[in-house]
Amino acid sequence: VSTQSTGSNSLKSGPKNISDTVSSNFVKEFYSNSRLHHLSTSVSDLRLKVAALQSQYHPSYIPCNKPQSASLVVHIDIDCFFVSISLRSRPHLRGKPVCVTHAKPSEKSDSYAEISSCSYEARQFGIKNGMFLGKALKLCPNIVTVPYEFDEYHKASHELYHILVQKTPYVEVVSCDEAFLDIMDVVDICDETNIEGFVCNLRSEIHSSIGCTVSAGVGPNKLVARMATRAGKPNGQFICLGQESVTKYICSQPLHDLPGIGRSTFQKLELQKFKLCGDLLSQTQAELSALLGPKTGETVYNYCRGKDNRDLILKHERKSISVEINYGIRVETIKEFGVFLLNLCHELERRMKNENVAGSLVTLKLKERAENAAVEPIKYMGHGICDNLSKSMNIAQSTNSGAVIHSKVMSLVNSMDLKPEDIRGVGVQVSKLTESLPKTSSVTSKVSCKSAKSTNAPVCKAFQCPVPNFLGHSKREDVIHVLKQWCDSSEPLQIDADKVDVYFSELIKYGNISLVKELLRIIRKQLQNRGMEEWNAVFNLTLQSVQQQIHALFNGILDIKSL
Repeated sequence: VSTQSTGSNSLKSGPKNISDTVSSNFVKEFYSNSRLHHLSTSVSDLRLKVAALQSQYHPSYIPCNKPQSASLVVHIDIDCFFVSISLRSRPHLRGKPVCVTHAKPSEKSDSYAEISSCSYEARQFGIKNGMFLGKALKLCPNIVTVPYEFDEYHKASHELYHILVQKTPYVEVVSCDEAFLDIMDVVDICDETNIEGFVCNLRSEIHSSIGCTVSAGVGPNKLVARMATRAGKPNGQFICLGQESVTKYICSQPLHDLPGIGRSTFQKLELQKFKLCGDLLSQTQAELSALLGPKTGETVYNYCRGKDNRDLILKHERKSISVEINYGIRVETIKEFGVFLLNLCHELERRMKNENVAGSLVTLKLKERAENAAVEPIKYMGHGICDNLSKSMNIAQSTNSGAVIHSKVMSLVNSMDLKPEDIRGVGVQVSKLTESLPKTSSVTSKVSCKSAKSTNAPVCKAFQCPVPNFLGHSKREDVIHVLKQWCDSSEPLQIDADKVDVYFSELIKYGNISLVKELLRIIRKQLQNRGMEEWNAVFNLTLQSVQQQIHALFNGILDIKSL
């Protein structure tokens, strides 16, 4: 049974051929239908939203991480978030086994579409999040599938955090449906009835606002609060305060329920006949460290005693920003791969400018089909068994230009011995982030607007900086001579194009837009008589990069009519 819409011809079944992967719409359509993309970008968006709300409702609040030693932590978790959102417009499905998936109605019981969220009624049949739909149908033939509703998730998440930040500025964004908040300054910490009433009213307000039930846990730290939420689910709450209550409750919990305890760690503990947290109270920290390693051993030792010294993370400093697609990647040549990468880098540019950041280290991450892996995996257009490859390159100047990033990525591609037909997953990451330069400047009218007049001297003399150097040459006539020689060479090597991009970036940074324009005119004139597609592509990428950098720095564009 399914309530999926059949009117969309999207990437839900993957691209049908190579041209789909390299089409200009592939990246956009992939992310518009990607659950992981929604989850990852929603956290970033929500953090910005929370910061704005903190300033609005708590003007005197100064962003800083709240020390754990002075905390009364509430963990909020919307029950079966994706499914709950779907049921708001489908009340006739309440009480039935329901799941959210990309699967189409026509797909049979062998579907490998993943279930992202399922109702408690579905879980009674053994169905879990992350399970393939085909397996779920064998467990429950009558399960109802419903589509993703990303716009509705977005609205509900923003409303959730709007409510939370009104209560206290101390709110940590965990995900689109989960948060921590510190209510130490909001309630009487000595009155558990007062705490109980506050949390109950909060859950009721959220339910009334977004139409989804909420579970909550309260504890002296993030670990206990999160574990307490398990006892409150579904649609309830559990308060676990006081050392005696904390020890009693945590000791009764299975070890695999501890956050951060993965399968490998749990298997090591299970081999020693440890199953509950209380089973480890007899173990010293040194013994657990010998079994699990120093860091994990210390964490498990403390967690089993209900101890957690992690602060609420209220101020976030982003270290990197990336784009990644591991589904539907099918290309046959490096040229096709380059087209796809250009589209991916433009998506990365959009994200970086949205967060007002630039970066100076580019990392290319690839999934390449393993030597003995099937050409097409069981999951249609999935990546299958792959070898993971990674390579990085520094950029001379921080940038958020998709064209500049693409040129560096292609340099990395050309330095790797790749079989394009075996590429199954791609990620591009930019790190060493800095805040992007202001988009307006007092030199705007002098530097880059279409109405600007071209001169032979640097446009803005206020910079007072060294003249940029190009391959050991700083004089205008020497640079022109080298560029002409480059244009007369047999092919435009990527490493040479990168050096030209870096030189132009330096000129733009120092405000010498007139020289940039002159050099572009010379390059175009040299290439006009050649008529080679590869050279024209390089010139167009260089011009695009120049325009984007000028726009980012001076909020204008170069007048190219006279080139």
